Amino acid sequence: LVTHDIDEAIYMSDRIVIMTQRPGRIERTIPIALDRPRDRSDPEFLRLRGEILELLHFAGNAVAR
Repeated sequence: LVTHDIDEAIYMSDRIVIMTQRPGRIERTIPIALDRPRDRSDPEFLRLRGEILELLHFAGNAVAR
């Protein structure tokens, strides 16, 4: 699955691969060890979402410099 939707990635995937901008390289792989069916209000789901948003925010700031 390739998506830009963080919630969709957590909900549907067993792992999430974060890539850099050009050139596209693997920045980090995040395992998703949540039980199925997944609950978007689960504290661990929300923690993962925050971690990914923070990672992408810092990556965006590094590119902007």
